Amino acid sequence: MMRLFTHRNSTLITNRFISPFHSRKSSTNTSPINDETINQITTILTNRNWPHLLNSSPNLLNNLNPDVIQSVLHHNQRLDPNRLLHFFNWSLHQMGIHQNLKSYLILCVVLCNSSQLRHASVVLGQMIDTRNPVSVVIDSIDRFCSLNEGVLKFRGVIYGMVVDGYKNKGMLDEAVCVVLGINDRECFPDSACVNSLMTSLLKYRENELVWKVFDKMLELKIVPDVYIYTNLISALCKDGKVSEAKRVFIEMGENGCDPSLVTYNVLIGGLCRGGVIDEAFELKRSMTEKGFVPDRYTYTTLIDGLCKTKKLEEAKMVLEDMSKVGVFPDHVAYSALIDGFMKQGCVDEALTLKDEMFVNGVRLNAVTYNSIISGLCKARRFEEAIAVLTGMKEKGTFPDVYCYNSLLIGLCNDRRMEEVQSFLAQMRANGVRPNTFTYGVVISGYCRIPNMEVADKYFNEMVKCNIMPDRVIFTSMIDGHCKKGNTNEAISIFKSMLGKNIIPDMHMYSVLINGFARNGLMDKAIAVLSELMEKGLNPDVITYTSIISGFCKKGDLLEAFNMVDKMIRKGVNPNIVTYNVLIGGLCKSGDIQKARELFDGISSKGLTPDGVTYATMIDGYCKSGSLSDGFDLFDRMDQSGIQPDYVVYNALLNGCCKELEIEKALTLFDKMAEKGFVSAHTYNTLINMYCKSWKILEADELLKDMIDNKQIKPNHVTFTILIDCYCKAEMMKEAEDLFLEMQNRDLTPTIVTYTCLAHGYMRSGNKDKMISIFEQMVAKGIGLDTMVYNMLDEDQGSLEKSFMLLDELLQKGLSGRDVYDKLVDTLCQNGKFKEAVASIDEIGKRGVMLSFATCSTLVHKLHSAGYKNKLAEVLESMEGFGWVPQASSLTDFIQQHKADGEWENNGLNLPNQVV
Repeated sequence: MMRLFTHRNSTLITNRFISPFHSRKSSTNTSPINDETINQITTILTNRNWPHLLNSSPNLLNNLNPDVIQSVLHHNQRLDPNRLLHFFNWSLHQMGIHQNLKSYLILCVVLCNSSQLRHASVVLGQMIDTRNPVSVVIDSIDRFCSLNEGVLKFRGVIYGMVVDGYKNKGMLDEAVCVVLGINDRECFPDSACVNSLMTSLLKYRENELVWKVFDKMLELKIVPDVYIYTNLISALCKDGKVSEAKRVFIEMGENGCDPSLVTYNVLIGGLCRGGVIDEAFELKRSMTEKGFVPDRYTYTTLIDGLCKTKKLEEAKMVLEDMSKVGVFPDHVAYSALIDGFMKQGCVDEALTLKDEMFVNGVRLNAVTYNSIISGLCKARRFEEAIAVLTGMKEKGTFPDVYCYNSLLIGLCNDRRMEEVQSFLAQMRANGVRPNTFTYGVVISGYCRIPNMEVADKYFNEMVKCNIMPDRVIFTSMIDGHCKKGNTNEAISIFKSMLGKNIIPDMHMYSVLINGFARNGLMDKAIAVLSELMEKGLNPDVITYTSIISGFCKKGDLLEAFNMVDKMIRKGVNPNIVTYNVLIGGLCKSGDIQKARELFDGISSKGLTPDGVTYATMIDGYCKSGSLSDGFDLFDRMDQSGIQPDYVVYNALLNGCCKELEIEKALTLFDKMAEKGFVSAHTYNTLINMYCKSWKILEADELLKDMIDNKQIKPNHVTFTILIDCYCKAEMMKEAEDLFLEMQNRDLTPTIVTYTCLAHGYMRSGNKDKMISIFEQMVAKGIGLDTMVYNMLDEDQGSLEKSFMLLDELLQKGLSGRDVYDKLVDTLCQNGKFKEAVASIDEIGKRGVMLSFATCSTLVHKLHSAGYKNKLAEVLESMEGFGWVPQASSLTDFIQQHKADGEWENNGLNLPNQVV
């Protein structure tokens, strides 16, 4: 026979189970075999009432041992086989120990001689249960057969039963080991036994063991039959070795073994999985010419293969051909085609097939429904997906965990989290238990938002349900907490994962590094990078880019470019995302020239600028006032075949509005409207431009346009911009109307909105309404201090007017007694020293005590700013009001402030020195 394959020898598996047989006594009982006991039992066994007679003979029972049982079986082989079998089972129960292997073999042969093969098989199964090594079992069979000529004809049957016994008990390695231990073709199990073993091996993907069995057959010159060949072809196809499977198919014919319909189907399936659909159809034509009629499996396999290669129309034609030849499609064929159409986004076509299934009386199973729900969710047709899932029960199919998971994936991706919780509850109510994947989907969905409070809830819930979170779930949790800035919680989760013996992979380390870098914790990011490299992991371009991005956000471009050098030295080349980050960092630092140099050099690195690259550079130009350069790059972007997106248009619009280029801004706005890029942010940018240009009517028209627009609605920023504009124009009635309209639309005013109104009232002299605004803010828990001081700082009226406002705030309980300290500090910080000096007398007249710290700061600031001629007067006033000790020295104040500063600096540096 032509050999096509050379496989490893069976040394490994043989060594595991076969060891040299050492002769030993057949029983641990050292008492001599009692011939009298054997004769008595033999006599009793001739009696129909033998169990009662044996059980009522204490002496006989005491003398029972495995050797006695073996001798009784040996001397009574001509006895009724059923009585001998019952006696053997009685002895097992009576003694409670295993018998000698020879006893099992004697009884097996007796049963075989009486054609009771099923009982014989059970006896050999009991022999296997003795857990003797395979080598001992094989040696016992060989010795037993060699000493009993009448047994030779049963050698193959016995070995076949032993192989089946091991196989049926799931001991496939041992079953193969028995086959490999047979050295005589006459002892080899029959084809049915070998095929059954091979089928089991293929089921559990033990393909290598299939080949060991086949090699043994060739060694013993046993000709494989059609079933053996079919199993070999199946093994090769499952291993993806389609070319070798075809060669075995050819060899099969050369050796005079005709393939069966199953053989053709197996090879057609392998060809389809291997993507060689044309060859699969050619084989189908070949089998038809040989007289075989393709069955449902043949057609279904071809449909599945066509769907996987995205040849959906051809697959549909095969489905139609099935019906024409009288082979009606089942749910498997329909499911394959529905799944294929759904994955290609042809949802309506898939739904038509679903309806066709109902018409043809083909019942949908959970797998088909799962494909439909998944496809509808990917097409964002959620209402239909929900209707399908809720209607399954009425159609006779209960939704399983996979159907719910498909719906939950879609809802989470669309951030419809309230519905996620609703269907989780429905899932439990219907008795469907969430699995690891269910929790993973939901937790990941909340981590992306991120809503870590709910994510933590489901994480803890799955642990309580004894469902172990996997690495993917831990990674999602770490990423979510990092996005929220909870890096300590992320570290805690990471440590918890290590405690559960889950080893972090490269992706998890990258997420952790990205989280630290995003939150500005570059030391920790670098520490994690060092740790993963110590563990032998190699950071990829994503990991390095995360660190580079962190340095760029902190403005530390030197370290960012140093990291680029390190990654290149490690053999990791920057990708376009890396360059985008660097260009963004340079633009943010104001170094537009270097950013453009980097931009122009991208092509020389074998990379092509993408939409983000252009958007980053254009945004940099616009923010730096180089609007013309931004538009030049915009034109070049279009010429390069890269379509500008929403980000690019908004960057240019912001630039035009900043430079008050109204015509250009409006032209861009019209283009954005054509492309569907207009958003509330776009409107707000234009409205803000009009307000800065004091074109209030045009700004108001844009607001009305937004209100009339069904797609884009004004937000709190829109109203705040216009309210500020009206307040600055002292058009307070219009500002008030907008403020009310804003709240009627359930838009919550922010501190900026309130500040704009308060400024307006202050400018217009309407103190009562200004105080009313302050009261509203306090009622909503919004602090006033910063807002009030900034208002006083911006007010160009008299200082007396400012103090009147502060006095009223104190009287109404809207501010604390430290309001005057904060006022003086604010004036000093803003360099308004004249006003700060003037405030001393006003504060003193009110009997208010300024803190010593405020007095020290004021003296130091005045001294540093050159107001030395005023220092003595200020110090005298402070002493007079009792704010500082009498006879305080100016030098003492300055030295004291200096010492405080040095102590403060040393205190700040101390932790780093300790570390």
